[in-house]
Amino acid sequence: MSRSSPARPVALLPVTLLPAALLPAALALALWAGPALADPSLPPPAAMALPAGDLVVDLGVAARLMPRYPGADETALRVRPLFGLERLKLPGVGVVGSGPAEGVILYPSVQFQGERNASDQADLTGMRDLDWTLGVGLGAGVNRKSWRAFAEVRAGVKGYSGLTARAGADLLWAPSPQTVLAVGPRIDLVGQDYARTWFGVTPAEAAASGGKLAAFAPDGGLASAGLAASWGWALNDRAMLQVEAGWDRRLGEIADSPLVRKGSRDAVSLSTGVTWRFGVGGS
Repeated sequence: MSRSSPARPVALLPVTLLPAALLPAALALALWAGPALADPSLPPPAAMALPAGDLVVDLGVAARLMPRYPGADETALRVRPLFGLERLKLPGVGVVGSGPAEGVILYPSVQFQGERNASDQADLTGMRDLDWTLGVGLGAGVNRKSWRAFAEVRAGVKGYSGLTARAGADLLWAPSPQTVLAVGPRIDLVGQDYARTWFGVTPAEAAASGGKLAAFAPDGGLASAGLAASWGWALNDRAMLQVEAGWDRRLGEIADSPLVRKGSRDAVSLSTGVTWRFGVGGS
């Protein structure tokens, strides 16, 4: 499954009101950071203090080495935004934000996959070009000092319909106030329309491939399982260096796709980036 640098989870905290003007700004940031909002992200090291403000966010940029498209055996270097919601005061609801709190967490989950062009690779001969796709939803989980677990569900809003889902768990370790590490398993599930959009082959495409690809119409289900690891280092009380690595193995019908068989069942990614923490509004 396509992934990118994750969004910070949000834990429900005591009620405080917020100027309504800040809510549209926060939602706009979440949409702008589309590919960054998948998986609850690495908790910030203890050395990073939470500044005052009605809205506190982590903004940054990362370079990511990842498969050129789902199922590809070639990689590409992409630049991705990073976004973490640390605190947001919601009118009539209260304060949400990751902060240092333990307990139940809620966070936005956005799955973005860039376009696929038949010219990207010889394995795509005969396939139609695909525009970028977008799924939007929510994630929920539990945070503890030494571990966390989560699950996400997203609905397709561009390029496909239906649902996709992701679940995982991490062991957390903070060897010093400046550093933190998370490592754990992941699983992905996809609906029929997503599976057929990215891994299916229509009869017309099979014919256009000159016999290189067979027609294939997957129904979805369990799509992959793998591991993810993240390491964070506080450069100061506002900036953090992040390094992330992931490996996913295609499973089930997705692994049987002619595109995966000609490409690779293994999806490996590596990224590094820097985030800066900002606080705006009243304390």
